[in-house]
Amino acid sequence: MLANDISKLFRHDIFYDDKDAHQSLRFQHVACYCFYRGIHAGSTWTLKH
Repeated sequence: MLANDISKLFRHDIFYDDKDAHQSLRFQHVACYCFYRGIHAGSTWTLKH
């Protein structure tokens, strides 16, 4: 996703049905992780061990 998309997902929680809670919360977690790490389409990053 683009940096702008990641930023929007970080600032605004997504709405979901109860049956979709697990998947939705995992998606939100990934968006937050990408925001904090600066990972987005077009970024150059490497995995640090």
